[in-house]
Amino acid sequence: MQERKDKSSSLFSVDGAILLDGYGEQSREPIDVNSPVIADLNSVFDIRRFRIPRRPTSLGMLSTHEAGLMIADFVPGKVTDLPIKFPNTGFRIPREFGQFGPLIQRIANFERRINPRYDEYYCYLTVHQALVARGLRQRPSPCHVDGFQGARWQPKVPCNHSYVVSNALPTVYHAQAFELDHLDDAKHNFFHELNRQVEVNGGAHWWQPQSNELVLMDCYCVHQGACATEDVWRTFVRVSFEVRIFDHMDNGHNPLFTYDWPLVDRHIGKLGLSIWSPG
Repeated sequence: MQERKDKSSSLFSVDGAILLDGYGEQSREPIDVNSPVIADLNSVFDIRRFRIPRRPTSLGMLSTHEAGLMIADFVPGKVTDLPIKFPNTGFRIPREFGQFGPLIQRIANFERRINPRYDEYYCYLTVHQALVARGLRQRPSPCHVDGFQGARWQPKVPCNHSYVVSNALPTVYHAQAFELDHLDDAKHNFFHELNRQVEVNGGAHWWQPQSNELVLMDCYCVHQGACATEDVWRTFVRVSFEVRIFDHMDNGHNPLFTYDWPLVDRHIGKLGLSIWSPG
């Protein structure tokens, strides 16, 4: 375990913060009651739920104002899982993220509307903004999920869910059934197996939202970054709700909250996990 070298907090200001909370009565987004993502909200993580094909549920397109703010130049360029809400608090957003205030307000309103356990959750903000060159992905990785609970998490806890949007190169999702019962979460790399099963099917079950379409996914929505066909300026935003403390050493630090979490290096390549293969 590695103690924080508290340099990330100096990136963000304590003055001019955006303070907001969720107001469910102000939310007008559609709710797909047949979506597994909605049905599994607040359920405890269960590897068997990967057997149910699922894709994110759409909350519709960003407004012209929200979409315009998406492409403004965010100076730090990238931040990962910055806590912007703690249990039983409102949102505290450093002013450097002011352009995303209307989007986060929309998300907070919808979350309050659908989640009776709203106050139990942390909320984390991820922003990645950069020029993506033709033939590359902004966030290169194999097929994976966000919020996977491996051997470290015993007993399992309610599953992660995240709101995701990008102005270009929307994330690609694979809405197929995955069989993972043959793996051991203390031994095997589950993401490699997700990727293998997508390849076996030739990616036939892929789905991609539109640019500036806000979607809600959960920790069973298998996805990967899209490959650019031309040079493009991309802003990716993820707002994640999670009952766990995110303690990766690369996560952002929010000076608007008082906390001092010991951080660990949890890069999946350093966990000593093996690759399962048929036979």
